[in-house]
Amino acid sequence: MDYLIKKEFVKKEEYFEQNAEFQKKFKQGIVNYKDYYEFTIQYLKNKSDDYISGIRSEFMKEIIEPSINIYALRLIHKHYEDNEELLLASGTTSIIAGPIAKRLEFKNVVCTKCEQKNNIYTGRIEDPPSLGEGKLQNVQVWMRNNGFKDFKGTTFYSDSILDMPLLEKVEKPVAVNPDDDLFKVSKKLGWEIIDLPI
Repeated sequence: MDYLIKKEFVKKEEYFEQNAEFQKKFKQGIVNYKDYYEFTIQYLKNKSDDYISGIRSEFMKEIIEPSINIYALRLIHKHYEDNEELLLASGTTSIIAGPIAKRLEFKNVVCTKCEQKNNIYTGRIEDPPSLGEGKLQNVQVWMRNNGFKDFKGTTFYSDSILDMPLLEKVEKPVAVNPDDDLFKVSKKLGWEIIDLPI
């Protein structure tokens, strides 16, 4: 949303203050995730994916590509070399999560899905959004659909305390450059902590 405002793809006066308020509540852990996500995609309502494709490509080049961590890529490729099944489980909306998954060579992705009818965005998201308990639920649906009966042998990397529901389920939770809350919990529970160079 910050990028869209900066590039004047959406009107600052319509989005800036509300976006700042949502982000403040998000950091405090008191935001309604569905309300937040639906606010962020209102500019797409009644439009097709073609409408966003150009600016999304520029966003990927300007924001995502420079932030890709070579050390994280090495972790990903190590799992592929070990013939493991990889899943990108992201809170990000499908508008961005899909291209990011493709860039990182993930064949499987779970994310917050933007609802479409006849290939037109409705301005709503599908329940549940992939944050917190919702991410766990969406991962479990993916597992059932792909023949995984339980979390035996699974590893999950996260930097956010918001991922606790999924971190507590997997066999090997790993905190990567964790936020302060996740760092404290990881130390307390003896979880592996990885500090990747930025």
